[in-house]
Amino acid sequence: MERIIRVRSLLIDRDEQSLTALGRAKEEELRKCGLIASPLFKAVCIAPMLQEQRLGYFSPSDLLIVISEEITRNSEETMRNIFLHELAHALDYNLHGVLSGHGKLFRECCAAVGVDPGFEKSHVRTSLAKNNEKKNRIRKLLALSSSPFENEAAEAIRKAKALMARDGISLDERPDRKIYMVPMYQAKRFPFFIRMLLSYISDTTGVYIVISQDERAKTAVAYGSLEETEASIYLYDYLIGEMEREIRERRRNGEHISKDSFISGAIAELSRKTSDTVSDTALTAIKAENRKMAKEIIFPDVKLRRRSAVSHGGDAESYAKGLGFGTTLSIPMSIGHKALE
Repeated sequence: MERIIRVRSLLIDRDEQSLTALGRAKEEELRKCGLIASPLFKAVCIAPMLQEQRLGYFSPSDLLIVISEEITRNSEETMRNIFLHELAHALDYNLHGVLSGHGKLFRECCAAVGVDPGFEKSHVRTSLAKNNEKKNRIRKLLALSSSPFENEAAEAIRKAKALMARDGISLDERPDRKIYMVPMYQAKRFPFFIRMLLSYISDTTGVYIVISQDERAKTAVAYGSLEETEASIYLYDYLIGEMEREIRERRRNGEHISKDSFISGAIAELSRKTSDTVSDTALTAIKAENRKMAKEIIFPDVKLRRRSAVSHGGDAESYAKGLGFGTTLSIPMSIGHKALE
């Protein structure tokens, strides 16, 4: 399971659908001319803050095309070309079994899918910077439209409209309610300690976590702001890493440890340490808002049921050892919303 934080909204979903349709149309053209026999990609995903400031990438392992959220705030031409650039990588992989970089073979793939000439990263970055400069100039001109001097106001509006028409720029900032989402855990069966851990992370960071199931596996997904979903990943990885490391060490020393009971005890102690803090009310409100937005944007036609982790009994000795470990476990202050005692 690859952890990609995705952004979802009505407009973002529309962009993903539009790019997917463009990709399928290009596939059909390539199939008709006998160039490919199988699909180039499985899905398109729009995600925030891609590593190394990438504008997009193609993942061969799962045939996923990922586009930066940054692109959706610019022109449709830019978004289209970035997508086709990544589709060219997918074609390169389909034809040659590897990603060959940005050389001759890749340029041939770009031509095959219709990438506009010269649309490489440096060109796009320069284009985005120039586009933002033009938008700022237009905003300044429109600000003068409220000038008490009638001629100045009229001239400013005229110039702003002329610039927008000449460069095809819209100042529509796409007001949109967005929610971010990231997969936390996936398996056919969720151990008890995972449910406990997910519940603690939700209470600590404010993310709303939904567990869904298909024919292959169950998947837990966290919904919230970008900062909250990032915190949920860091907190999950940190806690599970520390607790599993402790369990391995104790078992090497000959101790009998039930993983379910030990981790449940550690989480119970962490929950005690973070209970009744001044941020409880705020976190409850944050989680309620994230639940509301997830329901509106992701699950408009699905009834979400509340479920809590029910105690499974377990190994009392391992649970007590987990409680003791929880007293020594500290969480970096940069993770999550709550402070530990």
